[in-house]
Amino acid sequence: MSPSSLVKTHRWTGSDEDRSRGAEFTGRRLGTQPDAGRVVLTHSTQAAMHMILPGIIPKGRALVVEQMTYPPVRTFAERYGIPVIDVPIDGDGVDPNAFENVCKEANPAAVYLLTTYQNPTTITMSLTRRAHIAEIARRYCVKIIEDDVYSLLSPSPLMPISAMAPEISWYLLGTAKSFAAGLKLAYLVAPTADEAARVFWPGVRATYWMATPMSAALMSGFIRRGDDQAILSAVKTELRNRHELLDQILCNCRYVTDPGCLHVWLPLPEGTSSKELAAAIKRDGVQVADSNSYASSSFQPSEAIRVGIGNPEGRDLLEYALKTLARYLPSKRSSAGRSP
Repeated sequence: MSPSSLVKTHRWTGSDEDRSRGAEFTGRRLGTQPDAGRVVLTHSTQAAMHMILPGIIPKGRALVVEQMTYPPVRTFAERYGIPVIDVPIDGDGVDPNAFENVCKEANPAAVYLLTTYQNPTTITMSLTRRAHIAEIARRYCVKIIEDDVYSLLSPSPLMPISAMAPEISWYLLGTAKSFAAGLKLAYLVAPTADEAARVFWPGVRATYWMATPMSAALMSGFIRRGDDQAILSAVKTELRNRHELLDQILCNCRYVTDPGCLHVWLPLPEGTSSKELAAAIKRDGVQVADSNSYASSSFQPSEAIRVGIGNPEGRDLLEYALKTLARYLPSKRSSAGRSP
């Protein structure tokens, strides 16, 4: 296809080729390849969320989120007047008892989940917990919005919760984290082709959620030739090298992460202000986020900071950032006995 033909017009939900390749791409994670009619190619995960939230949550119904979650989700919900209900998380993700109580008492319409390398805590929900949450959601007719953006980098990715309850799931697999930040694409798999068309077609004049044709064609070509697998392999190799650097420089500090995770969660000793510490580190030229950034104003999280190790362009810059960070962090001994 010529460049001129690519930029001549929008591809809306993606061309037939885009959706077919998207079905192939998402099918590797879901275990079975979805019908291409259920697949929508969008500009990004955030752009897709702008359509999904008002598209599947009726007026007056709520969205359930993890008590610590990806901050833009709260912003998007507020923009559309959607109430947000927090559910506590433990070391295995969403607390199923708390989730069921919310379903009983508040009748929410949907739940947003990051099941692999949860942002910011890095928790990966176990298969048992995923099955439990899926069963509760199905029983109470709560739709699942699963953001699986980090899973492609996991050495041993678990089955998505969307594969356990496809009839109620809106599955998102973005490319920005695992391929390139500038390759702004996200593949959505809707419960049915009719629902995909209902939620996305009405918005074409209201918001720019459509993928740019050049990016769509590039990614479709990667998938068709198998280049996406080669790129992922190279990214995983670089990520392993970055984790080795992390382990060397922060060897005396306490942190939580995983070999395939792009971010690190650093719990702080009691009495330490993560907001003040993050501000001090930023003044020294290193961008980090404090735990309050991921919580609602009504919830006071444990003090911690989040660090992204995929952001620096090269390992030299990452090494500088980590060494700067290490100067501000307490040693393991000084914070011994405290839970993450």
